Amino acid sequence: MEGKPMKQSSATPPRPLDQALDALADGLIVLNPDHSIAFANRQAAALCGFSAAEMTGIEFAKFNDLSALNWTLLGEMLEAGRTGNLILRGEATGAVFITLRRISTTGASEGHVITLRDLAVFDHARRQATGARSAPTFTSATERRMRPDFARQRAISPWLDRMISRGERALLQGARVIITGESGVGKTEIARHLHNFVANGVDPFIAVNCAAIPESLFESELFGYEKGAFTGASTEGKKGLIEAAEGGTLFLDEIGEIPLPLQAKLLSFLEEGTILRIGGTRPRRVNVRVISATNRDLLEMSEDRRFRTDLYYRLAVVNMPMKPLREVPELLDHLIDRFLTAINQRRSVPLQLSDDLRARLRAYHYPGNIRELWNLMQQISVLGDDEEELPRRLMALDPAQSARPTGKPATSEAVAFSEGTSLREAVSEYELRIIEDAIRVHGSKRKAAAALGVDIGTISRKTRKEP
Repeated sequence: MEGKPMKQSSATPPRPLDQALDALADGLIVLNPDHSIAFANRQAAALCGFSAAEMTGIEFAKFNDLSALNWTLLGEMLEAGRTGNLILRGEATGAVFITLRRISTTGASEGHVITLRDLAVFDHARRQATGARSAPTFTSATERRMRPDFARQRAISPWLDRMISRGERALLQGARVIITGESGVGKTEIARHLHNFVANGVDPFIAVNCAAIPESLFESELFGYEKGAFTGASTEGKKGLIEAAEGGTLFLDEIGEIPLPLQAKLLSFLEEGTILRIGGTRPRRVNVRVISATNRDLLEMSEDRRFRTDLYYRLAVVNMPMKPLREVPELLDHLIDRFLTAINQRRSVPLQLSDDLRARLRAYHYPGNIRELWNLMQQISVLGDDEEELPRRLMALDPAQSARPTGKPATSEAVAFSEGTSLREAVSEYELRIIEDAIRVHGSKRKAAAALGVDIGTISRKTRKEP
C-alpha cells in the first residue's frame, strides 16, 4: 500500500503556559481588541465543537454562526461595551455559564477574556466535594456531543428524515413505536431523540436492556416488589423500572429477550396501564410512553411460539425499520468527520486522516454499523500510522472498490473449484452464501425469503445445521 493511512499535524509543540491553560476544568477564550479569537483552551474548544487551532483567528461575529452554542447575547454585550455573566444553552452542550471580562492594558486597546463552565460537570463536582451520596448521573458536553446530530443527518438523508418524522408523529398521537434494525444502528439514540421531541426537560427517560437482566430478576426489576415479598427483599420495598419512568418514556431495548412467562404480565400493563408489584395486592396506575427496539424478527419468533403475537401488536403500532450503515453511505463522511472532531478534543496533536485511509473507511461495509465505525476511529487514533497494527479487515480493502448496491447481497463472489467437491455440493455452498448474505442485509430469514422469492421453509431448510 502506498502512502501513510494517517498523518499527524506538524504544528509546533505547545508552550508550558498553553498546556497549563488546557489543564483547566473551565473553558477559556481570549479575544483580541478587534474581537477576533486570539486563544482558546481545550475545554473551550470542546464546548464549542471545534479544535483550539480551528478557533484561533476567527472573528467572533462569524464564530457565532459556526459554534454549537448561541453566542448572540454575548455578542450584543461586546458591541455595547458591557461585561457580565449569562447562561448559554445548546442542544449538544446543555447549560454553560459564561463570564465576560475586559482585559485592562496600559495602552488604548483592550481585549476580552471569556470563561465557560459546563454546569452539569460543575454540579457533579460540587456534590462530590460536599460528600453527597446520591449525585445524579450526568454527561459532560464532550460526551453529549457524541450523540447524533439528527438535524444534520436528516438534511443529508431524506430517508432518515422520513423515518424520524414517522416516529415523531406517532408519539405526538400517543402511539407506541418499535424500532427495528441491526445492532449498532443507533436505536437507543433514536429513542432518546423521540423522547426529547415530546417530553419536558424533567421527564425521565428510562432505558431497559432486556437482554442484560437475568431471567430470575426480570420481574422484580421491571415491576418492583413490596417489602418482605421474598427472602432478601428490601424492608422498604422497591419500585420497578416501569414506575421509575412515570410521566416520561420507558425504552425497552432488545424486547425479544423478555422471558415468555413475563410477556403476559407486560401485555397486561400495556392494555390496562397498571402494574402489580411482586407480593402486592393493589394495582398501581403508571402513565408512561413506551418505545421498544429489537434486532430480531418478532413475527418469526411468534411463529415459533417464542414471542406473543398479541404483545407484538401492542408494541408495534408504528414500526421504524432502521437501515444498516452500509445502506445509507451518504452519512459516512458526516459520521467520520463528527467522530474525528470528538477524538481531536482529547488529543494534543490533532489526528488527520489520509485520503487513502478515508477511502478505506468509505469502502468498508460495517457489519457492526455506527458502533463499529466509532470503534475503528478510536483504533486509528491510538495506533497511529502503524499499518501492521491497524485492523486487518480495514487494511485488506481495495480503496477503489465500489460499494455494493444498496440492499443487495454480494452474489458475485465465485466458488473456487476444489478437488473432491461435487457440483451438487458446490451449488449448495453457493446457495448458502447467498442466503446468509441476504439474511445479513435484510435482518431476518423472513425478509430474506421475500427478497429472494422463496418461502421461509426453504430458507430454514437450507440454513439448518446438520449434526
